[in-house]
Amino acid sequence: MAGLVTAAKPVIEPTSVPEGAYRWPRSVVRWLFGLSDDERDSVAGAQAGARFLNICISREAGAGGATIARMVGEKLGWKVYDQELVEAIAHRMGVSLDEVRSLDELAPSVVQDWLLPLREEYYAPQEAYLDHLAKLIEAVGRAGESILVGRGAGFMLPRSTTLSVRVIAPLKIRAQRLAERMGVSVRTARRAARDLDRRRVQFDRTMHRANSSDPHSYDLVLESHSLGLESSAMLVAHLVRAGRGGLPGLAQAAAPTTDSRERRLDTPWTPPPREIPNASTPPEML
Repeated sequence: MAGLVTAAKPVIEPTSVPEGAYRWPRSVVRWLFGLSDDERDSVAGAQAGARFLNICISREAGAGGATIARMVGEKLGWKVYDQELVEAIAHRMGVSLDEVRSLDELAPSVVQDWLLPLREEYYAPQEAYLDHLAKLIEAVGRAGESILVGRGAGFMLPRSTTLSVRVIAPLKIRAQRLAERMGVSVRTARRAARDLDRRRVQFDRTMHRANSSDPHSYDLVLESHSLGLESSAMLVAHLVRAGRGGLPGLAQAAAPTTDSRERRLDTPWTPPPREIPNASTPPEML
């Protein structure tokens, strides 16, 4: 699908795929087309010694989480799943993309949550969406080297092997980005951002009994306005590479020599120059 970052791993190219899809991991293709799941992808074998097998990015509306995910995917060569998840579920359910988008990250009501699943004849589309979403995220996580945006993925995949990231930004900045992206007033965009934030928080609270706005739920919280989108992406990619042991010199940097310790006693510390966010970075809605 558009925007997917190709990773070097075994793939299957089925004869019939969703419009725009290409080269999905084997575990995802098996789920997508209802194939047998007897054969499991071996993530451990492909990523021996890796600390993080997947990245899950939670985001405030307009904070740039999806853009950061794409940037990280390009740096690492990993696949990115955002709207691709919605498109795959629409294909599996056999419904329009707009119908699934209307259900995306929407918490079920109490009636739907408790009563409808008990009666198969009243099995609602939202329950089907949630069931497919859980199975798809499991398949993506099993494939590894994946970046999942939103939809509570960080609360579904193993925390021990998942880098869980939260992307935030001031409401004023987020509203400005959304206003430019949506072509509406800043006031309207601010209201849309708040509504979407509430929808996502309610989704995670209902489905996973988790507070997605709690920083303790994540390994890393990024303020994308002060850091900049590019610097935020570099930090995430840096952590993944460090988890592979792929950053030579880190051990030496973590353990300074006696000379460097003595030098710091005599020389005042000077903070490194702060990177100014690139004003030309395209606005990002979600």
